[in-house]
Amino acid sequence: MDFALDDEQSLLVSTVRRWSERGLRTWAADADRGGTAPGPMWSAAAELGLLLDAVPAAAGGLLDGDAGAYSHLARALRGIELGRGCAALAALCESNVEPALAVARWGSSAARETLYRAIAADGAPPAIAVVAHDFHERLAIEDGGAAVTLRGRLGPLPGLALASHVLVVATGAAPVLALIPVASPGARVVPCDPAPSAWRAAAWGALELDGAAIPAELVLARGAAARAAATEVLSWMRVGLAARAVGVAAIALDHAAAYGRDRVQFGQPIGRFESIAHMLDENQTAVAAARLLVLQAAWEIDRGAASAADSASRARDLAARVVARATIDAVQIFGGYGFVNDFPVEKLMRDARPFEVLAGNEALSRVLAAVEG
Repeated sequence: MDFALDDEQSLLVSTVRRWSERGLRTWAADADRGGTAPGPMWSAAAELGLLLDAVPAAAGGLLDGDAGAYSHLARALRGIELGRGCAALAALCESNVEPALAVARWGSSAARETLYRAIAADGAPPAIAVVAHDFHERLAIEDGGAAVTLRGRLGPLPGLALASHVLVVATGAAPVLALIPVASPGARVVPCDPAPSAWRAAAWGALELDGAAIPAELVLARGAAARAAATEVLSWMRVGLAARAVGVAAIALDHAAAYGRDRVQFGQPIGRFESIAHMLDENQTAVAAARLLVLQAAWEIDRGAASAADSASRARDLAARVVARATIDAVQIFGGYGFVNDFPVEKLMRDARPFEVLAGNEALSRVLAAVEG
């Protein structure tokens, strides 16, 4: 098995890492304090193809072919580098992927037109689309045969305050996959004020649905077909989350290792202390393992492997635990300075939390599925 990156993948990694270091990381602290993404980010992200890479070229995007031509492995490689820059800004840059691919795969021509027209339109900031997974099964769903009526609340979710459309993924008693324009009657987005302590610049919001009727042309799938489609969409989302989590963990350890070389106590750099060296080494091993599992899961998705959904779930679960441990340990290495926002690891520790909660309790879901199976 060849683990080497090809020339195109190597170029992708180096290009995104350079932008992440010179752009996202430069903007991250001010964006976190101000609670909003910087204006220059959107134009730079568009130039790199981050916002429309999952939109077919025929609709004004960059995807050469149908949804099956999209490379989730390339996205995972990119996501790791974006996570090294800023988790909040990375989430905004990648938010369109799942809705665009889902509409291309299962949507009607009307659904494709309404979504692609909205997210491809010029604007500052531009309109984006987000995924809302009803993993708590809070939605009341009435399937009228044509339209589907939804009641309940989803969120808070990153990007929702900027979204023009929401891809709702419901996998409960009445499975449905539907595209909801946020301007629909009965639908309302409530921006989070104040924003959560993590990913502050990610435009968090909640979607309130009070009898929102989704027309048939915007219902992508129902019943068993919706459950199968949801499995794929959630696999895409989980790999994206896991990749960015690996990036956050990696950069936290980079900061901690650099501080360990610079900080001198008892006549030597603290990075030479056995306890700190051991702490860094353990975390670096965990990050390397999580990275490999993320890339494996993405590779399986690209090949349509039956194990892809399970691998994606485990990758997200592992990466979430790895980033939580790595960022906490990085703060410990910095000592009291680690809790001061003049140093980057304080923000990274806060940014680890959404990776644990956005996809629900997947470990419990896997256990229940095994018991019921």
